[in-house]
Amino acid sequence: MKAIFIVFNQVLSDRVKEMLSRAGVRGFSQWVDVQGRGSVSGEPHMGDDVWPALNSAMITVVNSENVDEILAGIRKINEKAQMQGIRAFVWHIEETV
Repeated sequence: MKAIFIVFNQVLSDRVKEMLSRAGVRGFSQWVDVQGRGSVSGEPHMGDDVWPALNSAMITVVNSENVDEILAGIRKINEKAQMQGIRAFVWHIEETV
């Protein structure tokens, strides 16, 4: 199993959830109003007067064979909304309860 941690501009929330649904992912946890700044490019998302945008973060645990499809979906979202910002990180999950 793998965990996919996704950080994205809040305006992309519906697109991310729709993409996960199309990939057959039901379970996830989401954090809203996440502040941050990308390591490569883009504007900070700090929720203040200077940088008013905010991020959301989401984690889902999926079967390893589903990871490529989900990452492809994230790449597709990013291609259409590069200035909004979306990143994904994949971790190996050893056990779940």
